[in-house]
Amino acid sequence: MVGGVEIGRRWPIQAIDSLMEQLGRAHSLQTLLGIDYGQNSATWTKFARSDLPRYESTKAIIEGTLYLFGGFYTGHPKATARVESLNLTTGEWRRFKDMPVALTHAPAVVLHGKVWLAGGFEGNHPGPTSARVWIWDIATDTWTNGPPLPEPRGGGGFVVFGDTLHYFGGWPVDRNTDSASHWSLAAGGTVWQRRAPMPNPRGHLSSLTQDGFIYAISGNVGHDPLPLDVAVVQRYDPATDRWEELPPAPFALSHNESSTFSYDGRILSFGGRSLHRFVWNQNDMVSFNPATRAWSHLGRVPVSLMGAVAFARGDSAFVGLGASHGNNPTNPFFWHTPLRNVWRAADPLPDGVGETAAGVIGHSLYIVGEGSPWTLRYDLAAGTTERLPSVRPARGHHHAAEVIDDKLWLLGGLGGAEGFTQIFDPSTLRWTVGPRMPFGAGSSASAVIGGRIYVAGGIVDRKTTNQAAMLEPRTGIWTPIAPMPKPRNHAASGTDGRRLFVFGGRGPGSGDDNIVADGFNDVQIYEPTSNTWLVSDGTAGAPTPMPQGRGGMGKAVWLNGEFWVFGGETLHGSGATRDKVYARVDIYNPTTNTWRAGSAMRTARHGIFPVLHEGQIIIAGGGVTAGDSQTRVVEAIWPKP
Repeated sequence: MVGGVEIGRRWPIQAIDSLMEQLGRAHSLQTLLGIDYGQNSATWTKFARSDLPRYESTKAIIEGTLYLFGGFYTGHPKATARVESLNLTTGEWRRFKDMPVALTHAPAVVLHGKVWLAGGFEGNHPGPTSARVWIWDIATDTWTNGPPLPEPRGGGGFVVFGDTLHYFGGWPVDRNTDSASHWSLAAGGTVWQRRAPMPNPRGHLSSLTQDGFIYAISGNVGHDPLPLDVAVVQRYDPATDRWEELPPAPFALSHNESSTFSYDGRILSFGGRSLHRFVWNQNDMVSFNPATRAWSHLGRVPVSLMGAVAFARGDSAFVGLGASHGNNPTNPFFWHTPLRNVWRAADPLPDGVGETAAGVIGHSLYIVGEGSPWTLRYDLAAGTTERLPSVRPARGHHHAAEVIDDKLWLLGGLGGAEGFTQIFDPSTLRWTVGPRMPFGAGSSASAVIGGRIYVAGGIVDRKTTNQAAMLEPRTGIWTPIAPMPKPRNHAASGTDGRRLFVFGGRGPGSGDDNIVADGFNDVQIYEPTSNTWLVSDGTAGAPTPMPQGRGGMGKAVWLNGEFWVFGGETLHGSGATRDKVYARVDIYNPTTNTWRAGSAMRTARHGIFPVLHEGQIIIAGGGVTAGDSQTRVVEAIWPKP
């Protein structure tokens, strides 16, 4: 029991860290234990440094330049009237005249080349709530008054939609009552008009426009003295004057108004505060895809930041300023990182696992493997991991795995799971046994095509088989299909939606049993409609072999018309690490029948099971040395076509 809160294994280390800080400890538990739960600084590069560290500044971006307005600059909140810009090409700062009044909690928009700031709290904390609207002319560096809000508001949402301004939510003069008011002002107009009030009124929310809608994301209920962060997400349709509820954020979140932004059809939010998680300052990077209504975790910013500034320029993300410890604005830096085609570390698994099998169901990734009897869960939206109290009936390892009807199916395996079909239902956290495979194999290749599960090859009684079969999940009946031309185990497998592809692997002549070997580079393709195989044999129309033969690559991920093949192990193969594992990524285009290289993994591994979620490829666990090996590592990459 710490500070009246029970700390158990389900509490993330960040929560304990926050408790330690609030109790006045000099060092965080994370530092004392030597834990790096995110390795979150590895892909970030420092870009610029401010001479006035502060938080809750308002931002505007115009033609490759970031403009910053106001904010708090001490832990006992004092507000600044500073206006300055940061050139996003050169990293150079420029000062402008101060605002007419020091201001916080006043969001900004750009309309017709001028910056508008609406409402806010004036002066040092707890300053009065304002109804004033300020307009800044960049060319002349002058401020003028715009049409005032109908009532004083601070901490509301403020966007420009077409030529119309919208202001919603926030707090009135008492700085605490949650306002549902929603007003709009047409360009050139002088009077704000009332619009449909915002459901779930709140302040400190993030607001933006995208694809014909206005979004209101998270925020907090109440402000002084007892705020409560929330995960509510809504969007407003200006054409119908209606609000709609969307899936909530992965966790309650506020103080990310200036660190939420649009990128490539997504809404990204960096850092913030989450009192609900008992974490004062966040380091999460989360993404919302309006097209799928799904949230996903993108990794972590270099340090925990509340009230930071973040945005995208091209395919790079920038984040800076903000308070890194409670209300103390100790971060003077801006960092930047590529958003795409770079590997990021996620929080590690609770247990090290190797020879893994995995599947994505909903917003969770479920992982099993050698080294742990438990079913492990990685929350793809919140970025957290946990051990579930669920043990598969035939534990084993080297399972093939597929997801059918929101259940994870394990097909065969080694170490006691040979030929078993095991089914995990996340809704009950229970494993059951399904129809036995027609051959008792492990380390087989598999894919789901047309709602049916296809399984080929694997190891049977210490020998590689060429047997293959199809399972109809609805009836539980297995049917033999044409055998593989070349028996293989430890291959990568996947489907383009029509065919089963088997890449490399081991077999007779190079790893007939479950032993480390160099493996093969051939590609075998099964066509269900004709019950025939095509193999790399040099004939016209045959698939081009892999650039490097090997085994232990797990699943091949199908993305944007290509197969991605990761890692693997070898005995003598070129390009491997000293531990005889690969970090390489090979990408195959079946239309052009060509291979290309992808970004090498941060951690070379074999016995892996790559999965795809919301455009990200995620690899959890695996072995870092050839043979028997396990790791807790979780890494992801977000490829850009």
